[in-house]
Amino acid sequence: MKALVKTEVKDEFRIENRDIPNISADELLIKVEYCGICGSDLHAASHAKGYEFVPKPIILGHEFSGIVAKVGSEENKSLLNQRVIIMPGVFCDECEQCRNGRENICSNITGIGLRTDGGMAEYAKVKAQQVLLKPDELPSDIAALTEPLSVAIHAVGRIGDEMLGKKVLVQGCGIIGMFTAIAAKNRGADVTISGLQRDWEHRLSLAEKFDINTEIFENVDVRDNRFDYIYECSGSSIAAENAIKRLKKGGMMVVVALYEQKVELPMNVIVRSEINVLSSYGSTRKDFHSAIDVLTTNKEQMRKLFRIYSLNDGHAAFRDAKSQKVLKPILKP
Repeated sequence: MKALVKTEVKDEFRIENRDIPNISADELLIKVEYCGICGSDLHAASHAKGYEFVPKPIILGHEFSGIVAKVGSEENKSLLNQRVIIMPGVFCDECEQCRNGRENICSNITGIGLRTDGGMAEYAKVKAQQVLLKPDELPSDIAALTEPLSVAIHAVGRIGDEMLGKKVLVQGCGIIGMFTAIAAKNRGADVTISGLQRDWEHRLSLAEKFDINTEIFENVDVRDNRFDYIYECSGSSIAAENAIKRLKKGGMMVVVALYEQKVELPMNVIVRSEINVLSSYGSTRKDFHSAIDVLTTNKEQMRKLFRIYSLNDGHAAFRDAKSQKVLKPILKP
């Protein structure tokens, strides 16, 4: 099979012919239809701090849809030839977190695409527990957006149902920030999404297609504390620190991004204003189902958010994502 392989060299990829993976009894062989490139993939490609655990060489990719080409046991025979969406995490279903429905922070979690070979190839193997059947009315290319949308839905859900009429700022206009803004708006919030001037052409401007307010960070007064909730999706330590200044007293910041630099929060302001800081990581099976529903209902709008590249153009897709010339690149093996 053909695979896009991340080498030991920073930001280097090559197309290789690999053997089709062998599967065990609890696994499925997936013929990959579409695979998204995630911010984590960009960090892994550039050998960023915090991604030292990623083995090299590796086939990246944890956001993908495909067809079940082979099953490892008769128990899963009904899945053969079904179109499916992949959940990248493998959960133990036994630890305290899993028992409480928080499998996204499973104590024994493993995952595909960053620790083991993933979906940037013609075939990938997954555990049977990792697949969800794709609705017929959801196109396979849009289905590849399920994982990032599920992350955003999980983040918005961390606050609960108190979103109606609230002023919400989403910092960062990558795909997670964009989806977080969309998910918050769907909950009835008054949403603004923020980005840099250089983000406008290819990323930030897309928010207007969803009737979401936009702002250019360079043009705002960070002392204008008018937001009830802020979702920090930018990964910028400066943005995270400034977010506290932009919250109303009693407000809340939900940290969704991961950071390469040290973040120093103004703790005295946090305490004196009773500002809450929450974190949000990954997503649950429930979030995936919610994401599928949103994508199915809004599929034509979602087409505006991504560009499809062939596997042979994978290096260009990573380059365009890194230079922010595209919001969401999706590979088609």
